[in-house]
Amino acid sequence: MKKDKAKTVIARVLGLMGAAGTALALYATRIEPRWLRITRLRLAVPNLPPAFEGYRLVHVADLHLGLLHNDTRLSQLVEVINAQQPDLITITGDFFSGTTSDLAVCCRPLTDLYAPDGILGCLGNHDYTLGLSRVCEAIEQASVRVLLNAHQVVRRDDQALVFAGVDDVYYGRPDLSAALAGAPDAPVILLAHEPDYARAVVANPRVTLMLSGHTHAGQVRLPGYGALLLPTLGHYYSGGMYQLGTLALYVTTGFGTGRIAVRFNCRPEIAVITLTRATTELPAR
Repeated sequence: MKKDKAKTVIARVLGLMGAAGTALALYATRIEPRWLRITRLRLAVPNLPPAFEGYRLVHVADLHLGLLHNDTRLSQLVEVINAQQPDLITITGDFFSGTTSDLAVCCRPLTDLYAPDGILGCLGNHDYTLGLSRVCEAIEQASVRVLLNAHQVVRRDDQALVFAGVDDVYYGRPDLSAALAGAPDAPVILLAHEPDYARAVVANPRVTLMLSGHTHAGQVRLPGYGALLLPTLGHYYSGGMYQLGTLALYVTTGFGTGRIAVRFNCRPEIAVITLTRATTELPAR
């Protein structure tokens, strides 16, 4: 009798463990990858021109278009971003993934994005696998300006804010000096796909904020441990806000996933960043 009871208890425990495992797998593959989070931040920027007080950015990365589980959610992402009424939208790399033959069709929903000061992007490592010219052409057809070691100035009368972007750090040739050449003396917000590049950027006092993606924050994060796996150039700054001297760095968890659509304790996100003037200013450069 005792043996029979013990077997029954063990069978029940194993059954419960199996049910819990199935529920966890369903959550991590069907629910969390589609459960978009809006992260709202206020960032105090030294020397921010008064005209840009309250300036609102939406930052997203890692769309990984060309994979069905990402493509089918893109229109929803566009709606959510537009609802934030941003002044400007930034997309920091990995627009594409997979082997799609028609890049323009994949990113066509991006044409519905709207921000008065435009949509800016930089390239990621996955974008290089499909061919640089093809990717840039498709992105720009979707009304996204690619900043390839280049910058764009946003003006409010005689005041300015500079947005710069560098080439992909892993496969490309990032050149921050070229990106800032000719830019006015104003706060710089830098778009760079790989966050560990911040260790080089911090030496340039012109850059106030750097926006990155790449890591997906690991996609699977265990409580008390963190990310199970992080990519090259994403080990130092895996996700969230960091302060490196005078440089603020925000690393988004990203929108899409790779071929394996799984997330746990690491929801996809967009970041809504509102700029405010810092109470203390940096010395004139």
